Amino acid sequence: MMEGSQDDLLIMDHDYSRRLFLRKKISLTTSTCVLLIVIFFSSLFVVSITSFYLTESPICYVTNNVEKVKSEEPTARPIYISRPKRSLTPKKVELCMNLGCCPNLDPTAPWEKPRLPTNVYPEDYQLELSLFQLNQPTDTYSGTIDIVLGVRSPTNEIILHADGLLYSDVFVTKRSSPNDTQLNVECIVPFPNTQTVVIRVTEQLEKDVTYDVKISFFRALNIHGTGLFESQFNKDQFGLQKSRIILTHFEPVHAREAYPCFDEPGFKTKFQLTVKHDNNTQILSNWDEEESFVDGAWLQTEFQTVPPIPTALTAFAVFYTDDFDRRSASVVHPITGHTIDINLWARKQFFTNDNGIYVDAPLLMTKNILQALLNIFQDIQTHIVPKKIDILAVPEYPSDAVSHWGLIIFTEQALLHNYVTTSELEHQRIALLIAKELAEQWYGNFISFKWWTDLWLQEAIANYLKYHAVNAAYPTWNIHDQFAVTELQSVMFDDSMSTSHPILKSVNSATEIDELYDSIETTKATAILRMADYYMEKSTNIKNNTLTIIIDFLRDHQYGFLIPDELLSKYRIGSWSGPDFFDRWLLQSNYPKIFARILHNTADNTSIFQLSQSRFLSAHMYEYDLYPASVTPFGYTWYIPITCKFGTTSNELNFTRTFYLDTTRMDFPFGTLNYQYFYCNTDFAGYYIMDYTAENWGELSAALDNNNPGLLEIDRANLLNNAFLSAQSNEESYSIVRGVTQFLVRDAYKGILSWQALSYHVNRMLDVLEYESLYGVVQKYFRFVVRRYYTTFETTLWNDDGTFSEQILKNTIIQLACRLQLPECIDKATVLWNDAYPSLVNGEADHSIVDHAREVVYRTHFQNTYNDSEWITIESDYHNFVDVQERYRLLEAMTQSRQPWHLYQLLYRDAEPNKDTDVDLLQVLTLLAKNPVGRELVWLYYRKHWAELQTTYGRTNQRLGQLLMDITATFEDEFHEVELIDFLASTPGVNTNVDARFWALERANMNFWWIVDGSKDMAESFDLET
Repeated sequence: MMEGSQDDLLIMDHDYSRRLFLRKKISLTTSTCVLLIVIFFSSLFVVSITSFYLTESPICYVTNNVEKVKSEEPTARPIYISRPKRSLTPKKVELCMNLGCCPNLDPTAPWEKPRLPTNVYPEDYQLELSLFQLNQPTDTYSGTIDIVLGVRSPTNEIILHADGLLYSDVFVTKRSSPNDTQLNVECIVPFPNTQTVVIRVTEQLEKDVTYDVKISFFRALNIHGTGLFESQFNKDQFGLQKSRIILTHFEPVHAREAYPCFDEPGFKTKFQLTVKHDNNTQILSNWDEEESFVDGAWLQTEFQTVPPIPTALTAFAVFYTDDFDRRSASVVHPITGHTIDINLWARKQFFTNDNGIYVDAPLLMTKNILQALLNIFQDIQTHIVPKKIDILAVPEYPSDAVSHWGLIIFTEQALLHNYVTTSELEHQRIALLIAKELAEQWYGNFISFKWWTDLWLQEAIANYLKYHAVNAAYPTWNIHDQFAVTELQSVMFDDSMSTSHPILKSVNSATEIDELYDSIETTKATAILRMADYYMEKSTNIKNNTLTIIIDFLRDHQYGFLIPDELLSKYRIGSWSGPDFFDRWLLQSNYPKIFARILHNTADNTSIFQLSQSRFLSAHMYEYDLYPASVTPFGYTWYIPITCKFGTTSNELNFTRTFYLDTTRMDFPFGTLNYQYFYCNTDFAGYYIMDYTAENWGELSAALDNNNPGLLEIDRANLLNNAFLSAQSNEESYSIVRGVTQFLVRDAYKGILSWQALSYHVNRMLDVLEYESLYGVVQKYFRFVVRRYYTTFETTLWNDDGTFSEQILKNTIIQLACRLQLPECIDKATVLWNDAYPSLVNGEADHSIVDHAREVVYRTHFQNTYNDSEWITIESDYHNFVDVQERYRLLEAMTQSRQPWHLYQLLYRDAEPNKDTDVDLLQVLTLLAKNPVGRELVWLYYRKHWAELQTTYGRTNQRLGQLLMDITATFEDEFHEVELIDFLASTPGVNTNVDARFWALERANMNFWWIVDGSKDMAESFDLET
């Protein structure tokens, strides 16, 4: 018999047995039936009477249709109270969750407003969580939050944040002597639209009286990487054994998803956490553990009370002790001698591995940078940093890193590395990330902002401090100059679009808060602070004014709030006060373009230096302009400090002067001084670009060619950035770009910043032009530019000799050369790959390719090979690499294959099925989008699975919006633009993805018109025959 028929027979046999059982009869006599009925009703009566007298009032849930529904209560558990125990004898009352039970609610409905009222405020939190139910299939946890509540004005309503929680008990108690008085809770009503819950009490809360609000709640773990959620991972290379870790991600507005609270940064309150968890697990939180004791099969851990802190900065993590290990180091405060322990926690595989240990390097780096920060703040002897800092590396997390007071969570890829297989660029990236997260222990935790409109200043200070800290820890890296070419260039390109936004803007809803975390709030804000610091030094001849200001502010506002007006008032730039200067940069989007020229009067042989400013846009697409001049407070006029150097010959710039431009145009008399040319924006200090006459551009090109000592290396990078951005807008010809890049060919120029600036812009251009016939012309010209350096130093480019900066330069050159398909580079990459391939197959991370060349070799090989067996072998084995940096390089290289069946296999047979445990699906999609072949595959997947992606990752997940921008960044024709418009029209913009949609649409339109309007100019400017 066929296999299908056998299955059918089994089903028939099973169904026949079930029907046979139902046909069975039970014979009962009449007297027996009567006796059973009497016994049943008698028992029911006795139970009802007993329950009425012996039990307390039942808890009922009243739904919107006023039906009472039974609900199970959380499992009873012992409660540890660290505050003096209050004489509470709470009595359960009926818990109504319906507006019909609360006819007397405030008619002004303050709960419908985006911000909480301040008539009541928390003075202390005690959060108790029971996580031992997490072994159950429902993944439900329960908890109790005990809030000490202060009252500023009488009210009957307590309004706080809660999202997705269910409630079992609510008690409100007036704290008085000798006995506490319990108030009658009239109702508790959630309002999902504003993520708030209203607790109404019958008796009015009195001003200046303290109350206790105790709420018992429960919910399932979150699934979108916010609130309290789990992250699963494989324990073995085959995925047969899995484990998980319980994490929190409360920033910016997700603490409310884990427990009821006042989830706004202005409600800064002491916090104490107690957690009941499996006794084979370890829990970390902000502060040290106070005590822990066994309760049967469970462990109850109580932590020390954290000083006043916003809810977004509270955090904890629970993981199995068999999965993780730690390594520790310590630093000492230079003045007080106070010792701080650093504990780096990671999965055990990173401590012992044939390819090396991956925790020693990041631990030493953390130690050095933390010591540098302690030295910077040594005059402040308050114990700002707790006695311990836990550094936790986890397989997946919504961000590369998030700093909480005393607990910093990193992804493994963002942190773990060793010195053998990690390039200098990766060392630099990891060090800067560690430094920023540590800096936020001072500015972000000890001092925090009061509302989200002040986030920019916290981010700017933390970024400012990270460069100072890394420079102090690693002075040979020349890290300060790296800001201009690694961060400033990219944000200036983004900020040149009309869909950009001011740093300061209205922020109220949770959606608007989520939208804040972009490069405008972080990098642009840092650039403005850097510009103010530079020109304040010009005025005072005192260095590091910003460092002094932030140290003084920290000393005067310990455990307090960041107050921008007070801090910015310490600045003075020329004759401008700090607030006047900053307002014009914070309240206006984009940045200025300054036209500068020298006007000569032949009649009296005098000259005037003229400066005029205008708003710079890389594409004049006013239909996308979200902030036209009519709605800006200053009409796109900025306060611009600008230092210029003047010269008479191409070999020198012998006169320097600083100007302060605060109107649309200003003339500065030069008398009989007569200069031939000039350069402005020295040291790349200003957040603006310059516009010169064609003659002045020509003189600057000559000065670069003649190696004019007045143009420092960072000035050369600035001129390159300036030329590319000006040409991008089609207001200048690309002949200017050709002119200012000629010096790179002369004598194989060795300046690292210039090559980094060039590499950024050339890669960006080629990414768009790769789909156009113009690509060949542009590629050929820049191949000519890089060939001189490559051929001159080819023998040393692929070895590991040289300083830290020289290794970064080598990486920049070979990346650019291979990107431009320089045959010598392609051939060398192939040879190196063939030498290392046997080691890679054996899972060896330490092989013959030097660290700074690995990424380039892997990517170049897969872009240019059609060897199916190699790709399939690497795709099968790369999961086994413990070295997360090496694993990412291999993944990135595989996504750049030009064979579509490989890309399809990687997406649908690897990334998508394993997205929950081993592969970051969004990361794979982002990498594929950078491949001209993979872009179409990803674009189709994104549109087809849009609803599923939102369900999986959450509507507030910024990565979905970022992925849309990554996919569409290279759209350059009408076909793709129409497809994009159709997609946007058919799917509603949701939450934090709205801004990304505007950006994607403008970028696609901008690319199209950039090619239409500029293709002829590019073809002529980059033609090597002319």
